[in-house]
Amino acid sequence: MKIEKNNISFNIHPHSKEWFCQYYNNNWEAETFHILDHYKGGTYIDIGAWTGPTVLYSANLYDRVIAIEPDPIALSILEENLNANNFSNVTVVKKGLSDNNGKSFFGGNGPLGNSESTLLINDKEDYFSYEGRHTNYWTEHDTVQIDTLTIDTLIKEYDIDVNNIKLIKLDVEGSEKIIIPHLKEFLNMHKPTFYVSLHYCYLRDEDVVELVNTLFEIYDKCFLFDIHGNIKQTNKEEVLSHRLEMLVFEK
Repeated sequence: MKIEKNNISFNIHPHSKEWFCQYYNNNWEAETFHILDHYKGGTYIDIGAWTGPTVLYSANLYDRVIAIEPDPIALSILEENLNANNFSNVTVVKKGLSDNNGKSFFGGNGPLGNSESTLLINDKEDYFSYEGRHTNYWTEHDTVQIDTLTIDTLIKEYDIDVNNIKLIKLDVEGSEKIIIPHLKEFLNMHKPTFYVSLHYCYLRDEDVVELVNTLFEIYDKCFLFDIHGNIKQTNKEEVLSHRLEMLVFEK
């Protein structure tokens, strides 16, 4: 089945038809696609690739796409969707980016494959000790053990030219609490454009404040994109007071 969005087209496997028709074609995360359009070219690193909506789109815009996804259910659908196309520029990393090269439990927000699995479940006692969507909404807490890797290992093993990274997207359902502190040195050194989705619903307020402080210490500028592609610069105070979620940081 062929999908078209913003003059970009790609194929999907029939298994994905219902979701793409219901959500993707109905302005799902419109801001994200304006961001992908804006920074096209070079290498795009998609941390939290899920079943591929941003990966399939970006394969038409970037020279190289690194799709990182550890959820086994999402991975199987992602690979089906990639196989429905002839992309030669997409590399799938079947691990979770984290603060160590090892293993971690993953999941915890309903059934695997639903796009909301998180590394936070690896510390289950802490994760369910405070209120949030993870305690108030879900009744299923499926988990699986996954392999993890660090940013340094990713760069080395997949021969990524750090000077050619045009955009890194981090959308990991609260796992940003683990990943952003680990990325601090890398981001400080290379200053790649960094698009992060903050998940207030899965984190303590103090966790979000710490993450936002870290990013504003590294980067000089932070931008918001709206659903029409308009761009506005913002600051730390506005981000925290308005609980802004989709942030693009630039040097």
